[in-house]
Amino acid sequence: MAEVRLTLSLLRPHLKALALASLLAAVLASCQGALVLLVRQLLGALQPGAGSSPPVLLGLAIVVLFAIQGGARVGRTWLTRKSALLAERDLRNRLFVHLLHCDPARLRDLGLGNCQSRISHDAGNIRTAVGAGVTLLQRPLSALAIVAAAFSMAPRLTLWAGLCLPPIAAVIYLTGRATRREAYLHLQHLGSLESLARDGLLGLRTLQAYGVQETVSTDFRKRNEAQLSAALRATMFRISGPPIVEFTAACAVGAMVALGARSVQLGELDGSALVAFLVALGLLGEPLKGIATSNALWEEARAGMSRVLELLNLPVADQQLPVYEELADSVSVKLTGIELNRGRGALFSGLNLELQPGQLIVLQGESGTGKSTILDLIAGFVEPDAGEVIWNGVDANALGIQRRRRQLAFVDQRAWIGMGTIAEAIALGRPGAERHEIEDAATSAGLFRSGGLLEGLPDGLDSRVGDAGLAISGGEAQRISLARALLRKAGLLLLDEPTANLDLGAEQEFLSLLRSFRAQRCILLVSHRPGPLEFADIAYSLNNGVLTQIPPPSSSEAEVNSPIAAREARL
Repeated sequence: MAEVRLTLSLLRPHLKALALASLLAAVLASCQGALVLLVRQLLGALQPGAGSSPPVLLGLAIVVLFAIQGGARVGRTWLTRKSALLAERDLRNRLFVHLLHCDPARLRDLGLGNCQSRISHDAGNIRTAVGAGVTLLQRPLSALAIVAAAFSMAPRLTLWAGLCLPPIAAVIYLTGRATRREAYLHLQHLGSLESLARDGLLGLRTLQAYGVQETVSTDFRKRNEAQLSAALRATMFRISGPPIVEFTAACAVGAMVALGARSVQLGELDGSALVAFLVALGLLGEPLKGIATSNALWEEARAGMSRVLELLNLPVADQQLPVYEELADSVSVKLTGIELNRGRGALFSGLNLELQPGQLIVLQGESGTGKSTILDLIAGFVEPDAGEVIWNGVDANALGIQRRRRQLAFVDQRAWIGMGTIAEAIALGRPGAERHEIEDAATSAGLFRSGGLLEGLPDGLDSRVGDAGLAISGGEAQRISLARALLRKAGLLLLDEPTANLDLGAEQEFLSLLRSFRAQRCILLVSHRPGPLEFADIAYSLNNGVLTQIPPPSSSEAEVNSPIAAREARL
């Protein structure tokens, strides 16, 4: 079972603590059996003329036994929960690191809220799995100790009582399997609910502008009801096992009372042994109920672990740098004969593109034509079905994705800033950069210009952004993203619609700044707007998967050479 293997791999560093917890569980089990034998001795001591140990000593032994049992229970619980919490921490770390290397498009298809749910909620099931696992070890040991004590007093009655074990085992198995099935559905609905909530809050302005809050609320309520129904079914199956087990055990006790009384009447068994035997059967009910409860919890935890495994099994980009010579500071890229099908027909068929250092290359086209996909091909987010991606004359696959990405910087249309300070957001471009290097990059990106973001901020680069931090405009976010890219000092700069959210004046300022950096690197800018054409060294139009070179227009020619500009002018 994959869930078991994952759990064991996470618990391997904590085997000593768990071994001690298991030893304490065995002590608890032994205490249960010893208690039955002490009760038998106490009943014998109360018989007239009995020569066994005095009742006072037996009572003291029972007190000591309970003290040992309490200490063992505390120690077992602490060691188990500590190991479980450490394993939970390790699983979340492992899962998040894995997701950071997965295909972003694949994660978007799964739903980012769904992925978050698996990190925050589903990964916590490892704690339940560990606790249930240790309990499943202790409870059978307790049951065996009690059965052994009962067998020593009434072998024939013990064998008869054993007939109730097969139906009890069947109940435990069936309720556990049903619990896992419904728990998995509950977690699926919960992940869907979290995705909807996240998307709704991110698009709150749009929802309020169109007045469709009730529509989204209705969808949310439906999904919430679905997760509630699944949770109730899982709860019903989880709690139904122990009462059924208890009822079956009670039937066995009733039958043993009748058989035991007859054995006493026939002289085959003395009364004190029968009473002690019935006490043992009463004590046996608790471990059996515990097994049913722990098995249901284990199966419920498996449901969450299986959802975590679905993410851990997603393919990731290569994380190890292959043995190969270091790339030069400058980067040239050539796409040759690229063919790609994204499920909606051929996106590219024989696409060719060459990027050289010292150039600002602009790629234009309508939305959905594959402009951003070309950036993804170069950055290694997408692999072509056919054709080659060549870096500095070498097949990109021979270099490895990580080595290629160390030589590029990326500015997305929706600039991601993250949570923290502005300096920390910029430093992501090159972790470990000196403070003066971060300041130089911010200056080059225009963050310190007159009227810029940092003017008037008392904390300057140390001002916080993101959740509960400074709210910044799209243009300033793009400048932070550009500063991050400049700090990286990469030979290739990829920009995906960087001016889409800027007004004309801000766009011109941004593009002028960008052009000043082209002598040091190769820049590929994707845009559907005409403005970047005026700053391009080379410009291409992408239509129906075919690249066509177009001359960069002057301001008077922009409408003639750009159908997009013509439409904007007419509008």
